[in-house]
Amino acid sequence: MIDIVKHRYLYFGISLLVIIPGMIALFVWGLPLGIDFKGGSLLDIRFKTGTVPQPAQVTVLYAENGFSDSIVQTSGENGLVIRSLEMTDAQRNQLVSAMEAHFDSTITVQRFESVGPSVGQEVAKRAAGAVGLAALGILLYITYAFRGVPHAFRFGVAAIIAMLHDVAVVLGVEAILAHFLHWEVDSLFLTASSR
Repeated sequence: MIDIVKHRYLYFGISLLVIIPGMIALFVWGLPLGIDFKGGSLLDIRFKTGTVPQPAQVTVLYAENGFSDSIVQTSGENGLVIRSLEMTDAQRNQLVSAMEAHFDSTITVQRFESVGPSVGQEVAKRAAGAVGLAALGILLYITYAFRGVPHAFRFGVAAIIAMLHDVAVVLGVEAILAHFLHWEVDSLFLTASSR
């Protein structure tokens, strides 16, 4: 049988080797947030001739023009709604011209405007409140489940610490990798289904 507790300080050390640089990276560089968190530009277009391209094709074209984090959704039979980082009118015209040339179609711009973040502060506050409430529920449940054991409250506290440990590892690694690999946290949790 493996004695895990005997080597606990080794495991603590490995955790700290991941968490400490990760937390430093998180505070120094932060997480590069995408348009769902920062807002940007919304372009609503209609294709007059030819077939409407697949959203993935438009995403590639946007990336080639410096907007690598665009979110493209179909709108009706011949339209697309594209959300990207903030762009100027000149950049919009350049992208529309590039799409017309690439997809061999005349494009009409229905709407072009700046949009706010879809993940607002209110949503973030409610999510934090839900996590706090869940942590309290876990603490109370584990304390109740182990009520016959001395110091049952400690088991609940240990479960919450383990949960915070896991979150710290994930956020720290994401902060480091996002900085060095230029990843963006635009849809990590919320917009995967819209892609």
